[in-house]
Amino acid sequence: MKSVLKFIWSFFIVGIAAYFCSIFSRYGVDTFYEGLQKAPLTPTNMVFPIVWPILYALMIISYYIILKVVPFKNLKKSAALFLGQLVLQVIWSWLFFYQAYFLYAGIVIVLMIITVYLMIKEFGVYDKTAAYLQYPYLIWLIFAAYMNFGIIYLNGNALIL
Repeated sequence: MKSVLKFIWSFFIVGIAAYFCSIFSRYGVDTFYEGLQKAPLTPTNMVFPIVWPILYALMIISYYIILKVVPFKNLKKSAALFLGQLVLQVIWSWLFFYQAYFLYAGIVIVLMIITVYLMIKEFGVYDKTAAYLQYPYLIWLIFAAYMNFGIIYLNGNALIL
C-alpha cells in the first residue's frame, strides 16, 4: 500500500506542475508566441504536446523509484531538488508564456538545468535508473534554453502585452 501512495504522490506533484505550466503555455500560444521570431531548429507546436507527457512520465517514474529506495531520513535532498525543479518549471512557464519576460525566463531555465543536473547526481547515489530517466529532461531543457535565448536574440528581452 505504501508503494501505491508513493506513486500517487509522485504523479500528483508532477501533475500539479504540469497543470500550471499548461495554463501559462496555452496563454502564450494563444496570444503572442506564434508571432515571435524563433531560433533555427525550433520545432512546430505539434512537437511539444508529444514531448512533455513523455518527460512528465519519466519524472513520475524516476521520483517514484527514489521514494521507494531512499530511506525517509535521507530523502530531504532528493525531494528538495525534485520539488525545486518543478517549482522552477512553473516559474519559467509563467515568466516566458504568461508575462513574456524572456530574459528572466532564460535565467530561470539556466537555474533549472543546474538543479536537474544536481538532481540526477543525487538520484544516482541511490538508483542509477532513476537518474538515467532524467537525462531526456536535462537534454530537453538545454534545447529549451537554446530556444529561449534565441527568442531573446531575435525579439528582445520582453514583450509589452
